[in-house]
Amino acid sequence: MQRDEIIVILGTLKTAYPKFYVDMSKQEMMNTIDLWTEMFAHEDAKLVTVAVKNLINTFKWVPTIADIKEEMYKLTETKNESPIELWNCIKKAIRNSAYNSYDEFQKLPEAAKTFVGSPNQLREWALSTDYNDGVVKGQFLKQIEVIQKREKDNKLMLPQVKNIIEQLTSNMDATKLLNWYYNTTCQINTMPSLYGEAGELIIWTKDKWYYNT
Repeated sequence: MQRDEIIVILGTLKTAYPKFYVDMSKQEMMNTIDLWTEMFAHEDAKLVTVAVKNLINTFKWVPTIADIKEEMYKLTETKNESPIELWNCIKKAIRNSAYNSYDEFQKLPEAAKTFVGSPNQLREWALSTDYNDGVVKGQFLKQIEVIQKREKDNKLMLPQVKNIIEQLTSNMDATKLLNWYYNTTCQINTMPSLYGEAGELIIWTKDKWYYNT
């Protein structure tokens, strides 16, 4: 969005919630415009406008930036499968992964892919005589809420913040990255697999896989 588009949006909000803006000074309004311009710089103006008008239709108080971002997410996000629906996708993939693990992995929803980790994990489960469906399902149900929240947070994250995270993680060695992952996401020992087919260490870092061969 451009600055002039932000001014139009704020004008709409001022019309809808006149009491909120009545005592706002010129400097405060300029600061608000600056902040909104930064926060919505990478967003589509039409989507922001629709989100704002949806909120005006239901909110008694002026919506915040977070409210608008949340509404934009709801408008653009495809239907989230329930945990049971996702688990059924994984079970089906496991049944067909003795020889087709790569194709089955690619068919999985993103949240299921994050839990499974790699095609190799599907194949291991499919071929293992020690595979316990109840145990893996229990691990999945414990982790899926965190995984879905992380995916949502990643989509709402500002591009400049993603760049900072990318720079930080690219400068970490494997040990530091393990510690960072452990402290900022979830317990590593609950992940289904951390190793790829060639024995490389694999770690999920927000929006990509980190490989340490």
